[in-house]
Amino acid sequence: MTKKLLKTFLIVLLTNVAFGQEAEDSQSKENTNPIIFFEGFGGPSVVKNLGVSGGVELNFQTERSLFTFRYINSAGYQRKSDGPVIIFPAMYKSEDNVELALMYGRRWVKYHHSYSISAGISRNNIELEKRDLDENRTVSSVGFYGFPFEANYKRFYTKKRSNLIYNVLIPSVGFKIFGDIGRYTFVGVGISVGFGLCKHY
Repeated sequence: MTKKLLKTFLIVLLTNVAFGQEAEDSQSKENTNPIIFFEGFGGPSVVKNLGVSGGVELNFQTERSLFTFRYINSAGYQRKSDGPVIIFPAMYKSEDNVELALMYGRRWVKYHHSYSISAGISRNNIELEKRDLDENRTVSSVGFYGFPFEANYKRFYTKKRSNLIYNVLIPSVGFKIFGDIGRYTFVGVGISVGFGLCKHY
């Protein structure tokens, strides 16, 4: 009888230890689960002239480290020399810049919102257009490297999982300050909308 009780006790003890270890390993994996999210953004910006920018990003976060691939198209507009000045001046695109950037930063997640800052290196290609009084166009293209940067504030679904697309995608909306320091520096502000492929925040 004593041997049977001892065997039963050992079996229960070993089973609890094994399940406990599996739970700890599972929790550890879940807590270090990387976060992947995609976002699009847009808003007013300034290159040489006031204009608009739009872009997309792919982000990968592990712990607090954030790795970002960014694409931005920024355009500036200038008034035509013979256009009307009152109310709605006639405009033309005086600069059109395309940026491809790789950035590293830090991201802090708090319940249902997050903050992040990033910087890195980029390759830019800008087309500059000038028009004289006779509307003759002169277009030139310049490629250059730059130092991209951005700061983000985001709010996202408060639950660990959302009801969007089989509980996989977590939507977010936020505010972004972005720019690139280089031969032709630009800076802008905008609204971002994203979807995160992640198990939990």
